[in-house]
Amino acid sequence: MQENFLHFVWRTGRFDQQHLRTTAGKSISLFRRGIYDGHAGPDFTNAHLRIGDTVWHGHIEMHVFASEWYQHKHQEDPNYDGTVLHVVWEEDQPVFRRDGTRLPCLEMKPLVHPSLLGQYQRLIQDGNGIPCKFRLPEIPDLVKSSMLDRVLIERLEHKADRIQHLLEQQEGDWEQTTFITLAHGLGIPANAEPLEQLARQLPLRLLQRYRHNPIQVDAMILGMAGLLREDDCTEYPRQLWKESQFILRKHHLKPLTANRWKYLRMRPVSFPDLRLARLSGLVIHHENWLANILYAANAREWMNSLEVGLHPYWTTHYRLGKASSPRIKTLGKSMAQTLVINVMIPILYTYGRSRGESIWQEKALELLSKLPAEQNAIMKTWTQYGIRPTSAADSQALLQLRQAYCLKRKCLHCALGCHLIKEASAIPGKTRKQLITQ
Repeated sequence: MQENFLHFVWRTGRFDQQHLRTTAGKSISLFRRGIYDGHAGPDFTNAHLRIGDTVWHGHIEMHVFASEWYQHKHQEDPNYDGTVLHVVWEEDQPVFRRDGTRLPCLEMKPLVHPSLLGQYQRLIQDGNGIPCKFRLPEIPDLVKSSMLDRVLIERLEHKADRIQHLLEQQEGDWEQTTFITLAHGLGIPANAEPLEQLARQLPLRLLQRYRHNPIQVDAMILGMAGLLREDDCTEYPRQLWKESQFILRKHHLKPLTANRWKYLRMRPVSFPDLRLARLSGLVIHHENWLANILYAANAREWMNSLEVGLHPYWTTHYRLGKASSPRIKTLGKSMAQTLVINVMIPILYTYGRSRGESIWQEKALELLSKLPAEQNAIMKTWTQYGIRPTSAADSQALLQLRQAYCLKRKCLHCALGCHLIKEASAIPGKTRKQLITQ
């Protein structure tokens, strides 16, 4: 038994509501079960009910056992003074408010049909990563599609919250915010954090002062990364090291340490040295970063703008100081699409939300719907069990569904899980139709 099961039962009314009584024997009439609040404080607010002859408006708090009221120290918290009903699975002891009055208690265990609890327990114990994966064929397509629409917006909102917070830290500077977001995207997956930190500490405006001298831009970025060495005798790295010593000291910039960068179990094209060189190339070739995203005609146009030339040194290197077979280093279609999904679309969505201009949010959603679905192990699992993503909108939604609901076993907050649990046997005294329509 978990408390969120009680929340689900109360929220959906899936319990026998005839002849309700408190554990002290007083009758209960429910006019409004309240509004669920997943944050700190009572579980349900603004409830309306009658206990005995008295009508109450207030909060409802839930626990598996009544004694948890004291374990959570609610008796000391003034936020719980307005609680009018304690809903529990079992009342193992009576509970009293701060003023010494006994809190009316409703025990749910006799009111919930065992099959409903059984369905819930089987659901959260099933599967590895996706609890309901073996039962996905039982769920109507309409339920699946509506849930995917919902979690896609949740994912975009979550990314927008992060970018909005970053924008506030940058005092409303959209250019710097876009630069930091792109740096983070270039570092995905293993080096996103240090690349973002580098972009935070190295202002775009400063870099753009040097953009007409590519060697100096390369020196600033690779020098700030802490990857340049004095003992590298190759002409290009040696020149970068000399330039970086002068420029970083001039602008009082402190480099990151080289051990921040990860190389283990990584394809050479993803090595941080090469990604940093690409970031430098983007600074050199582009000036209006936000406008490039906002006014790109489509995702392909923006992806093409990311394909910039690099110094010839990188034709024979993936890492500084380590030569490799000659090869032109392109960004690649897969990485370009990753940057559209993780940089271009979140920036568009956030920009529209912050300005109240939905045209940009709609453009973001349209771009996602036109991009092909991402290919990874998580998508293979969803496909194996009957949900095949057809666009990046689908794959982003499925990533969010797994991350925010499946892995956290939040089945009772997911339309898929709720649908399966609703198929439990009817509660005594109610028809199946009444259960489904509540």
